[in-house]
Amino acid sequence: MQEVFSYGLTVATQVIILFILIFAGYFMGKSRLVRKTGITQLTDFLLYVITPCLIVDAFISVQFNPDTFGELLISAGCAVLTHLIGVAFAFLFCKTKPLAKQAVYRYGIIFSNGGFMSVPMVQALAGDYGVFLVSMYIIVINVITWTYGITLYPSEKKTSKRKAIVNPGTIGIAIGLPLFFLPFAPPEIIAKPLEYLSDLNTPVAMIITGYYLIGSNLRKGMRDVRMWLVAALRLLVIPLIMLVMFKYLFDLQDELLIACMVPACAPCAVNNMMISAKFGGDTSLASRMISFTTILSMLTMPLILMLTKL
Repeated sequence: MQEVFSYGLTVATQVIILFILIFAGYFMGKSRLVRKTGITQLTDFLLYVITPCLIVDAFISVQFNPDTFGELLISAGCAVLTHLIGVAFAFLFCKTKPLAKQAVYRYGIIFSNGGFMSVPMVQALAGDYGVFLVSMYIIVINVITWTYGITLYPSEKKTSKRKAIVNPGTIGIAIGLPLFFLPFAPPEIIAKPLEYLSDLNTPVAMIITGYYLIGSNLRKGMRDVRMWLVAALRLLVIPLIMLVMFKYLFDLQDELLIACMVPACAPCAVNNMMISAKFGGDTSLASRMISFTTILSMLTMPLILMLTKL
């Protein structure tokens, strides 16, 4: 039992570290060191440059072998299953108007912030191999976001069939997957820049999150019944369902179990704010939702991951 509490303390420490990065973004925005134009450009840099680099770097960081490839496919399958269950809950419980609000609620249930919070958390709990496995989960998050997620939003600018196929997630896979099967590692002159850019994923995302907290109204969020419903589904119901399935039905173990559970129990995705701004969602609602669930996750993530350790 002492080991479980120590494990929970490690999780809580990582969550606090992420909150410090969020506060840095909040401070930079509040003191006007960063303005709206700059944060918009930083968001585009995150989505269109860092995301593909993260995916490619994940593929080239581990050498191919049949066992590794098998666990990689399992991670991808678990990610797809988690999102399918999220879709079912989103459409069952979130039928509201206008569509701009409905999109934000549904996206909040379906998509976690695993793409930005998982890497440092899994690094602390499961080491480099765990990071490799969770990177596959992150790839699935990105692909589903850019092919299905943005279709939830009402804007006329939403994706065309071409953008559903050609997007940061699929570009990263198209480049990274062939490199994964090569019998040799790419030269350092290629691998190092990819590594440096992918390392920016978490701090940049957390800084963007902190900036958008400036405009959020948490008191209003706490009075929103649907917000509490989204938080309960995103932070407790879906993670507990996935824990039962992953641990007791699929018998996942060690690094693979951690790599699938960390993103499954993460709060609502920061992408909700970014995509709302681009495709006609309610950005103020998205900001409140991200803030609200991120704060609650300081309690729920250690709890869920302690149950995983048990």
